[in-house]
Amino acid sequence: MINITTKIHDQFSIEFKVGFAGSEHDAESRFKVNSWIFVPNNLDINASTYSKEQFYRDVKSNIRLITPNFTLAEMINGEKCPLSHLKQAVEQYRSQPESIHDLEFQVKMFCAIFKSALRNATNGILKAADVPASAPAEIVDDISSITEAYRQLIRDNTGDDFAPTVLLYGDEYMSHLIGIQAARLLRFMEAHPENDFGNTRQKLQQLIKQEIAYKEMMGYSHITPHDDVANRNLVYKHGQLKKYIESALYLKKDTTNDGAAMKEITFSIAAGFAMLVSTLIAWPFQKYLGSYPLLIFIILIVAYMFKDRIKDFARNLFVHRLKSKYFDHKTTLHFKNENIGCIKEGMDFIKDAKTPDRVLAIRNRSGLEADNTLQQERTILYRKQVQIDNRSLRNRYEYRFDGIHDIMRFHIQHYTRKMDDPTLLVDTLTEDGMLEAVPTLRVYIIHIILQFIHDEETEYRGFRITATRDGIVACEEVK
Repeated sequence: MINITTKIHDQFSIEFKVGFAGSEHDAESRFKVNSWIFVPNNLDINASTYSKEQFYRDVKSNIRLITPNFTLAEMINGEKCPLSHLKQAVEQYRSQPESIHDLEFQVKMFCAIFKSALRNATNGILKAADVPASAPAEIVDDISSITEAYRQLIRDNTGDDFAPTVLLYGDEYMSHLIGIQAARLLRFMEAHPENDFGNTRQKLQQLIKQEIAYKEMMGYSHITPHDDVANRNLVYKHGQLKKYIESALYLKKDTTNDGAAMKEITFSIAAGFAMLVSTLIAWPFQKYLGSYPLLIFIILIVAYMFKDRIKDFARNLFVHRLKSKYFDHKTTLHFKNENIGCIKEGMDFIKDAKTPDRVLAIRNRSGLEADNTLQQERTILYRKQVQIDNRSLRNRYEYRFDGIHDIMRFHIQHYTRKMDDPTLLVDTLTEDGMLEAVPTLRVYIIHIILQFIHDEETEYRGFRITATRDGIVACEEVK
């Protein structure tokens, strides 16, 4: 199964979060993702001005495991709940201090699962058509139970014989998350005064106040009015904690050139073929014109010139044939020093004749865009193949991992360099007959069509990115 969510990550980048989850019964899962990027011709993005190296600098991918699925209530209840795994790791560390890495892993997993469960619970309220009045209060109660259990673990294991630093990192991270999600719920309640949530609003306010007081007591970073330095440090500290916690889910990557050996072999064959042709050209002349050394010398130069051109032609021909079978890069994925799969990726500029009709139909050029003889769109095809070893993910660790997330950020700085000034003044007449200059945005449209293939099922998704030279204005899905 493949699923995708997208959002504007920052002023100049779009984030595509693609989840690859294998079948319950398959030992191995394979996925294909093809992306067609349609770029206006006047942005001057083509094979001559935009190399593969530049493209891969603009497309940044982070690969991590899909967070195990738990609800807030399930986090501290049951024999195989995250809290149980964490307690076992603490006990093991007390008797075997060399197991600090196992404790660190369990702390990170507990906090990562808490983040996912809390976000899902909050989104379930914010996006629901009919919200039960008790739902927000239940979230507050679950948060209180989880933090009390976690903080009791810190209190029980604080002393000279134990170093709870990793536990404190997790505690500060969760406290910050609670403030963020509680504020989201409060804003939702303010925007929907027609809903009766009882005393939940007061409970949320009290929860936020308690967390602020707890942070002050523990010496954690927290928002301080009128203190820019402290607030700047808070943002930095939370970013560091986020990377630290989520590092448990991120996979180590080992990237190599895909098909490098085969390419070298084909280049050698091309060189041999060119040498054969040049020899066949020069040999008859040497046999019959041996008494004319100057003429033979000129013939050998011409043969060498033909050899060089034939070699380049043969190399380009072989490389073109190899594109469909080999990719630019092959990335091997490792989790806890075990190989759990690989990702191959390739990028090329292609013409409309090589673009599937279904993709062009989703692109749906207007009448003005249909005639591309002079201002033809440039089309980038970005191919990706994903292979996952399901057995390694699901049967060897305390948690069950369903698959991986490929978090790809597409940066558009290169695409904005040739854009005109973003603001254009257009004159119009007002009701009293006076001219008025109305500022308008001069925008450019980049279309991205994605094709997902898994288990003989194919799905298409289209996105329309509206941008100016100052950055991204909107990212909309094409229905």
